[in-house]
Amino acid sequence: MSRVRSLDEAGKHVPETLQRVRQRLDAVFEDAIFHGRCMTNPVAAIRRKMRETLPTIGASEFAALPYADAPQFMAELRQAQGIAPRCFEFAILTASRTKEALAVEWAELDLDAALWIIPAHKMKARKAHTVYLSKRAVDVIEAQRGLDPELVFPSTALAGQSMSNVAMLIVLGRMGVRERTTVHGLCRATFSTGANDTAVARPGVIEASLAHQESDRTKAAYNRAQFADERRALMNAWGAYLVSQCDGANGVPIRAA
Repeated sequence: MSRVRSLDEAGKHVPETLQRVRQRLDAVFEDAIFHGRCMTNPVAAIRRKMRETLPTIGASEFAALPYADAPQFMAELRQAQGIAPRCFEFAILTASRTKEALAVEWAELDLDAALWIIPAHKMKARKAHTVYLSKRAVDVIEAQRGLDPELVFPSTALAGQSMSNVAMLIVLGRMGVRERTTVHGLCRATFSTGANDTAVARPGVIEASLAHQESDRTKAAYNRAQFADERRALMNAWGAYLVSQCDGANGVPIRAA
């Protein structure tokens, strides 16, 4: 009996181990491409197949809406009135963490350049992060003008303070999807899965857009310096995909310009 239990327990770690091996190989080939040692990343070819065959790690904690359902969800979310739905929409469009979207300030935005520069003290990794804004993300921000001199998405109950993260959970509940997704999963995992499955951008670009920390300092510096155009193209493609149901263009793929 103990032998069976040990085998079962070991089996639970197999998918996680495979994912880690794939991620490390991904990093190796991305680095090799950067240094001119190879032209393509063969690991990218197995990414989709692994997602089809392996169970999602941590699904109970960060359940995420399938990216194919995201445009319809966004079309419905767009009809919801109030500050919380707009903040939620902005978080999905920018693939940002909940607390970052809730606390966005006017001083962090350059709407002419379509940029949101999150200061280091607000970031999980304590490093400033630049978010490239799609047209719809800019439109959402513009519509918030005049509500508060500092906060873009202020609380309606407490003057001068941002909303609680419960506000987005309430929106999920009203839309009837709390059994299918979490806020974090919808904002982050749905974006990551969609971008990776469609290969709309290189893995490193996707990770940089999510502000995932790079352990290789040399590669990290290169990413910050060189990924700007690719990250902007990725976020514009994601934004265009998300609003495709609103614009009446059903079936628009995730595609970079």
